[in-house]
Amino acid sequence: MEIARKDNDGNKSGGRGGRIAIIEGDVPLREALVLFLRVKGWSVEPFGSGEESAGIVNWGAFAVVICDFSLPREDGLSVLRRVREASDKVVTVLITSWHRGDISVQAGLAGVDRILIKPFSTTELVESLGALAENRSGRISLVVPASAH
Repeated sequence: MEIARKDNDGNKSGGRGGRIAIIEGDVPLREALVLFLRVKGWSVEPFGSGEESAGIVNWGAFAVVICDFSLPREDGLSVLRRVREASDKVVTVLITSWHRGDISVQAGLAGVDRILIKPFSTTELVESLGALAENRSGRISLVVPASAH
């Protein structure tokens, strides 16, 4: 899987797939995702909460933002709404252990591209990122209804 992204100077961004922001409050999961994605060639910036990521001024510098739904003091949908408002080019992925159907609706309204239900496999993550990269140009949302899980 390759996501070709160029920065403002026309240069390809680093790594096999560019930059990923991971916003996840669960330290072991965040560290595992960071390690896995770095091994796959991505440049990864981890954050433990929405507050930690609040200082990012250019969300468009990321190819992907992966965010947990249940964050300390702020839900992940609020974070991903800010990302989407700042850039419609960034691939957004919501990860959650919640299986409620209304999360899919809320995620769709927030502009989320994909929902991954915990526990998810690294294969599922890679396949999701690949599918999203292929569909990015047409801005096709790949939010999967919770009833499909």
